[in-house]
Amino acid sequence: MEQVIKIELLGETFKFKSEQNRKNLKEILSYMMDELHKVEEQFPPHALKTNKLAILVMTALNISKQYVELTVNHSEFLDSVSSRALKLDEMIDRQ
Repeated sequence: MEQVIKIELLGETFKFKSEQNRKNLKEILSYMMDELHKVEEQFPPHALKTNKLAILVMTALNISKQYVELTVNHSEFLDSVSSRALKLDEMIDRQ
């Protein structure tokens, strides 16, 4: 079910439509806000209003980096499980 979501980022309110269930959406927005606050802490207080775009871009880059790392780790995990499964299958065939 599509719903209208309102979120405040760096003093500005944004509205968008989403088909995510409310629980997933709450987790997604919470994670994004946590990452945004981590980036904001790297800027001096006087720079927060003038560097909004830089803060958002750095947040997006950090989240993207995390996504790529998780994707690589997941791929390596699947390769490892597949390799072990093949070895187990070969051991079973030999018996």
